[in-house]
Amino acid sequence: MRLMFLKEIVALLEKKLSPKSFSLRPELYGIQYGDNNEDKLIRKVVITLDLSLEAIHYAIKKKVNLIISYNGLINKTIKRFDSNLINKLSLLSRYPITIFILDYSFIAAEGGISDTIMEKLYLKLDRTFDIKNGKDIKIPLGRICLPQKYPNQKAPFKLKDLIKRIKINLNIPNISYVGDLNNIIKKICIVGGDVQNIEYLKKSVKEGCNCYITENYKYCEGVFARDIGLNLIEISHYNPEIIAMKNLYNYLSLEFPYDNFFWFDSKNPFHTC
Repeated sequence: MRLMFLKEIVALLEKKLSPKSFSLRPELYGIQYGDNNEDKLIRKVVITLDLSLEAIHYAIKKKVNLIISYNGLINKTIKRFDSNLINKLSLLSRYPITIFILDYSFIAAEGGISDTIMEKLYLKLDRTFDIKNGKDIKIPLGRICLPQKYPNQKAPFKLKDLIKRIKINLNIPNISYVGDLNNIIKKICIVGGDVQNIEYLKKSVKEGCNCYITENYKYCEGVFARDIGLNLIEISHYNPEIIAMKNLYNYLSLEFPYDNFFWFDSKNPFHTC
């Protein structure tokens, strides 16, 4: 039976599945809590979208010694410890659990969040949408795509067609958008995650896109998109991210068949009516 050590799974994550070189916030990426001894034997792993108290309790119940999460215990510099974080750290301190955080690098990764949105929407990859990090290194944060019509669809591909596809394929009942529903979509820029920047909108237009899909935009960015004639679509964080993390769970389960991988099903905290 092949044993799995921490260094093996960390190397796979950092070099392939969620490359360290793609990180926009290196201080939040990687091992965020616990023992980082590379020779630590890993037998049980929980994969989760976030580190809620419920997720941590689940990991303890399953007696795992590694949690891999997209979102971290902290997502920005700590100015003060709040009760929620203190409760989590107090709970974790009683158990030998290491926590590895994927953070924004998983947005850019092959098979990551931007890729997942593209594939679920049946779009054709044209090229990556590259931005530069703080070290002036190019990161393929997004995907520039061409519309693909279903075989029985002959009419031009319009904004309303794309929104309908999002609702069905990503199971998102309500969509916020900017633009005319009858606008013909020629080229689409997808940037997953919570990394929206008005400069990305400008760059996407320069690269020939007339539609931009994001998981988060602000009012001023909606006004800007309307002014320049860019169709802008906002989709839920939860739906594409949970799909991407489930794909990661399936991949790791096959890559390390002699170890136990557990999926914690994070629930969407938001409801619509």
